Amino acid sequence: MAAESRPMMCPECGVEMNHHAEKLVHPSGAQEASAMDPILGGMIEEIHTCPQCGAGASRRGTGEPR
Repeated sequence: MAAESRPMMCPECGVEMNHHAEKLVHPSGAQEASAMDPILGGMIEEIHTCPQCGAGASRRGTGEPR
């Protein structure tokens, strides 16, 4: 699985965050179920950390190669 190619910016200090990990999450409702990857049975969530302030953030990935 791959992360989005655009960098994620820290919501706390504005610095570009480091891509830390990816995990499979299961849909929690009908809207998310319509966006899930049927082969994986869920969606990829990207986990990011800020090298400057240490904040963490996440976003749903696209599943496309980096």
